[in-house]
Amino acid sequence: MNDGDIILSPFEQPIEEERRGDPDQYDDNKNFEPGDVCEVVESSGPAPKKIAAASPHRRFRYFLDGSIRTKYIGEYVEGPLSLPLIVSDISVAVVEVQKDRLAPSRYRKHVWFVFPHKDTGMISDTTYERIKEISEQLESTNSLTRIDFLKRVDVIGDVRGSLLGKVRNLMHNMEQEIAAEITQMEDGWLVMDGAIRKHEFVELNRTIGLAKSFSRKPIFDIGNKQVTLPAYMKQVSEGFRSAVFKKTAAKDSVYKEVVFWYIRLRTFPPMEPLGGLVKVDFKATEYDDDFTNLVNEMSAELYAMRLPSVYPWPRWPSYVYPIRVAELFMGSRFLGDFVLGEVGNQLKKAISAK
Repeated sequence: MNDGDIILSPFEQPIEEERRGDPDQYDDNKNFEPGDVCEVVESSGPAPKKIAAASPHRRFRYFLDGSIRTKYIGEYVEGPLSLPLIVSDISVAVVEVQKDRLAPSRYRKHVWFVFPHKDTGMISDTTYERIKEISEQLESTNSLTRIDFLKRVDVIGDVRGSLLGKVRNLMHNMEQEIAAEITQMEDGWLVMDGAIRKHEFVELNRTIGLAKSFSRKPIFDIGNKQVTLPAYMKQVSEGFRSAVFKKTAAKDSVYKEVVFWYIRLRTFPPMEPLGGLVKVDFKATEYDDDFTNLVNEMSAELYAMRLPSVYPWPRWPSYVYPIRVAELFMGSRFLGDFVLGEVGNQLKKAISAK
């Protein structure tokens, strides 16, 4: 190892992996396979670019984030069958820049239950039909509480993990619905927290994905050599952005039309190569000088939004302030654990009712 540097992290866990199974990194991992090669699309080459002190335009007006609070109620046991009963409070919020202040613009919330579909063999036909009937009643009354089902093809490994994956997909659907409303009705640009995850997101106009956590799988084609993400990002200092990349062999993927780059928001305290970075996803098909100017202006606007700092919130070096405001807004409206538990108990009683 004499030819390389060992950069020690001051954190017990890498800051872009705050906890094992980080959901945002998991989402971005779906867009890449191990060893996926990404090429530079800018004519100025692969070197990091200095970010201007200020952007001449203020494009970003809306900031969208989704959040989930889940409570495990217990097991629903019926004869030889059983299934975990999980209730999830899902919220999606949009914060709008109004002159020099931030204000909540849109908010949507549902309390979701996800049950295994009868085709999984984890639930009896009788119970499934009863739950389906309750679901239809809840939808017809526009209830805050909703029910969905996990089919057998979507069960991967542990059933609880699969149920939670379905809950996250429900949150993404809520995010996409609100994002579509904004981009169809409003003029300002939209920033969505997290990497672009679905084909529906790619079709949104004036929208970028901004991820605090991201995949480590990409390999970058830099001249005559290929380098890993940490090796390349070691060169990107605070106030600089990476070159703009695109998957070289993107086929049936959201990244067939998406380019991406990274911005170093902070380097203090001293941190590892992927600390203090955000990843920007953006749909683009032409990479001329106008495209480069647009990337530079967007990078300058996002870099300015690192202030005020949200220290000491976990992963604070990779936060832009409006996203943190959206998180605080949603957090203040989550149902408490006791209330979630009571919702679960009431549903259990409704299922058991004759």
